[in-house]
Amino acid sequence: MDSTVPAIQLQAIKKRFGSLEVLCGVDLEVKTGEVVCVIGPSGSGKSTLLRCIAYLEDDFEGAIYLGGELLGRVFNGGRLERVGGAALRKVQMKAGMVFQQFNLWPHKTVLGNITEALKLVKKMPRDEAEAIGDQLLGKVGLSEKRNEYPSHLSGGQQQRVAIARALAMHPEIMLFDEVTSALDPELVDEVLRVMKQLAEEGMTMVVVTHEIGFASRVADRVVFMDEGVIIEEGTPEKILKNPSQARTREFLSLVAHEEF
Repeated sequence: MDSTVPAIQLQAIKKRFGSLEVLCGVDLEVKTGEVVCVIGPSGSGKSTLLRCIAYLEDDFEGAIYLGGELLGRVFNGGRLERVGGAALRKVQMKAGMVFQQFNLWPHKTVLGNITEALKLVKKMPRDEAEAIGDQLLGKVGLSEKRNEYPSHLSGGQQQRVAIARALAMHPEIMLFDEVTSALDPELVDEVLRVMKQLAEEGMTMVVVTHEIGFASRVADRVVFMDEGVIIEEGTPEKILKNPSQARTREFLSLVAHEEF
């Protein structure tokens, strides 16, 4: 990805569910290699924003660019029109997403979960796919679990498999949607360590999280959202320690968080 071009660029993104406007004209840029943590109360539009970037929600207004390429749209006579097929997939595959729920296939082994898309989507030979799978399992500290099934894993282990599965497609951007919120507290750190390692390696990341301590240590920028808009954004030092907006201060006063 060209480092002079934003990894992600959102222009006036609006999204409705029926009469409810969940995103109200969001503008955001994320630089290549930047880690952006998005915080805010439930229902503020954080997860919907990620789903639009991953094109899991396609009926939004506005424009999304990934690596300078328009996602799911083309300009026709000055107007944006939807596009699908190979043109969509080429841009969509720039981003990998990890969800709150692990979404692993229960009937496939850990290795099978990681290699399935490589074989089906990228038409990769089994041996090559499995070599990539084994390399990624080493990366997330689960090499010894390659032949286990998800039901035999802890929640933290399953989430690390989900991260490896997303990485297998070699995305330029990783999106994380509250990936620790379904975990027992003692399992959170093992997942956050993997995410911190990715950040240190220069992966472009947008992380919706309630882990304020993680955001303070790992984020280059923190974005606070409420009611479908970005209230303020800036360095962790600025947003988490000295926010300028009363709504941000109110939110931070109500969330239990680590010292940072």
